Amino acid sequence: MRPLKLVMSAFGPYAGQTVIDFSKLGEQGLYLITGDTGAGKTVIFDAVSYALYGQTSGGVRDANMLRSQYADADTPTFVELEFSFRGKCYRVKRNPEYRRPAKRGNGMTKEKAGAELFYPDDRVPVTRMSEVDKSIVELLGLNHKQFTQITMIAQGQFRKFLDTNTDERSKIFRDLFHTYFFQQLQDKLKQDAAAKRNEFLEQQRRSEQALNGISCIYPVYTEQLQSFALRHYEGCVEEVLALVDTIITLDEKEQQQVAAAAAIVTKNLTALQDSLGAIAKKQQIEKYMQTTDARIVSMQKQLEQEAAAAVQRQEALQKLEAEVNEAQKGEVELAQLQTERQQLAARQRELLQLQDMQQRYQRQEVALLQKRQEYKQACDNFNHLNEQSDACFDRFLGAQAGLLAHDKLKPGKPCPVCGSCEHPQPVQLAQDAPTENDVEQARAKAEAAQKIRDGLIGEGKALKEHLELDKTLLIGKGVELLGCDDLKLIAEKAQAELKDVNNKITSLRLKMGFLQEKVEQYRKLARTLEQQKAADKQAEAAAQNLRQQLAGAEGQLQELKKQLAEQNELLTDVDEQELQQEHEKLLAQQRELELQDKRLYAAIKNNQRIKQEVSGYEARRAACEAEYSLINSLSATLNGTLTGKKRVNLETYVQMHYFDKILQRANVRLLHMSRGQYELCRDKMQNADSKTGNSKTGLDLEVKDYYSGNLRSVKTLSGGESFMASLALALGLADEVQSCAGGIQLDTMFVDEGFGSLDDSSLQQAITTLQGLSEGHRLVGIISHVHDLQEIIDKKILVRKKRGEQGTGSEIELAVD
Repeated sequence: MRPLKLVMSAFGPYAGQTVIDFSKLGEQGLYLITGDTGAGKTVIFDAVSYALYGQTSGGVRDANMLRSQYADADTPTFVELEFSFRGKCYRVKRNPEYRRPAKRGNGMTKEKAGAELFYPDDRVPVTRMSEVDKSIVELLGLNHKQFTQITMIAQGQFRKFLDTNTDERSKIFRDLFHTYFFQQLQDKLKQDAAAKRNEFLEQQRRSEQALNGISCIYPVYTEQLQSFALRHYEGCVEEVLALVDTIITLDEKEQQQVAAAAAIVTKNLTALQDSLGAIAKKQQIEKYMQTTDARIVSMQKQLEQEAAAAVQRQEALQKLEAEVNEAQKGEVELAQLQTERQQLAARQRELLQLQDMQQRYQRQEVALLQKRQEYKQACDNFNHLNEQSDACFDRFLGAQAGLLAHDKLKPGKPCPVCGSCEHPQPVQLAQDAPTENDVEQARAKAEAAQKIRDGLIGEGKALKEHLELDKTLLIGKGVELLGCDDLKLIAEKAQAELKDVNNKITSLRLKMGFLQEKVEQYRKLARTLEQQKAADKQAEAAAQNLRQQLAGAEGQLQELKKQLAEQNELLTDVDEQELQQEHEKLLAQQRELELQDKRLYAAIKNNQRIKQEVSGYEARRAACEAEYSLINSLSATLNGTLTGKKRVNLETYVQMHYFDKILQRANVRLLHMSRGQYELCRDKMQNADSKTGNSKTGLDLEVKDYYSGNLRSVKTLSGGESFMASLALALGLADEVQSCAGGIQLDTMFVDEGFGSLDDSSLQQAITTLQGLSEGHRLVGIISHVHDLQEIIDKKILVRKKRGEQGTGSEIELAVD
């Protein structure tokens, strides 16, 4: 991947739109990114990283903090990167979420984060952020962490990587080389071993808890069980279960004896209950006889009262029927009056309609008269205005000579009429002479008055036609209703007859109101009559039912007397008190035997259950113990916790392999930069102690000094030596990550700071090493303040802070010699 052009708008310290054309830097070699402190040199790589992955290079700047504080409110924030990959050009554009002025109104609104990826062919651009992230990873073959580790050599971060211990370095390798699986396998085995041990202990706890619940009523066996419980049943479960079998056998024999005694008591109790049942039956019969006798007396009294009430109801019904027949006559008369009223109402409507026609005819007569007066006024107005128009036109014609002399005759110019150039006596223009415009206005007024007059002619003609038609209809209606064709007589007769009809209707309304009250009274009496008849039927049905109940009760009383006589014969010479005392004694014995049987049954079932449960617990405990022994041994091996062994877990062992390959690549460059003095070495743990607690070993780092022949800690290196070691280690790590990522070759790299601690010779060695990285069409950008680098490196990106009249923020200048 090689960047071709980077556009930053309101991004970081860059207030406006800033463009960096990387294509002008060539296809290989070193270039320097230099400038003021805090001007935004590292932001360039942040912009590249954000455009591709939506994240900055170091992870320090959050995406929501990227909008420039120097930018105008209307300037959009985005980053756009054009880059080439495998000979094809791509373009990606992103913007973070930020606040901007609303397009409508004066407030602010939120601009949502967005991303777009454009392909070099005809494929549709990808516009969803998650799909752009996925497409970039698929295209480049690197995720964000791998990309920043390969392309961005940050000196401060890799000095930490140089000095860190095995635990911290293992975390870094876990992300870079995806050794999560080995860690997860270690943790899974550790969890499985702990879970299996807990399961083993749980089965043991359940077994002990179950054995503590053994039921035993035999003192000699109870003492044995207590002694076993004090040892928590360790190693004696089988012996305890054998003892449980013995206790169950004894309980079953005891239960058989109790059952035999209970059978004898039950037999005696059954015989005694038969005698007591006969006594209870006699008492019950006597009670039923008393109740039945009382019911018979009550029902006889009710029947007598019902007979008297039936006579009263019959008399009331006869009286009510007579009143209904009398009131019914008013309903017939009311129907006749309603018919008469409807006929009068129909005649009233016809007469009212005739009056409406007559009033409409009179209104039209008045309207026609008014229209004739308007027409006369319009004629007078038209004649007056027409005369004024003709007079104005005559004056206008008479003033033409004066107008010609006033407008056309000039000294020395020919007359348009006679052609003479001398004009001794021109005609004077009259003071009240009308103009052509006055003539037109007068003619327009006359024409408007004429149109009004002509319009009134048509309106008057239409009104007259309507009046004649309404007159014809009115006369026809008068002949039809009144037999009269004179308009005046029609009006008089219609008014007189309408008055008579209205008086009749008023009289009928009063009479009908009186009859309506009688009809309502009739209907109310009719409803009451029906209710009384229904109540009478219900009362008769109730009386009949009561008579049937009385007959049944009398028969039942005779049957009870017969049964009482039979019971008296059976209970001759029987002492009820003695029978009752014997019954209570047998019941107490029966209850005691039932309690003993239930207690023995519960004890037997409980002990049988305990034996079955404990057998299952012991079987599962033995299986769990065997599985725990196997899993725990395997977990200790993979987690590096075997007693007497070096504390190297499986993940660290795999990471040691990667670390050795990184050091091989790093030492090629470190030996060159240190002129053969230093080589990085992994601590081989010859002196590692297996009893050092939980700290891991295997990824610790030392440096070999070939000048002294000794191994020593990397923390003893000077500042410049540490930078060379860190740079070599970073480059080795980047090469190894790139190799593990499928051999992907990136055509660009950034190295951030750290050169200020080198002497001239070491600086030259470091530059030579980086120049070696730039071979094969690779561009290497160095971010630094060191002045000597500005003399050595020709191609530069200069970053400056703007101040004063130039504005605020930062600007970029490309310098290519």
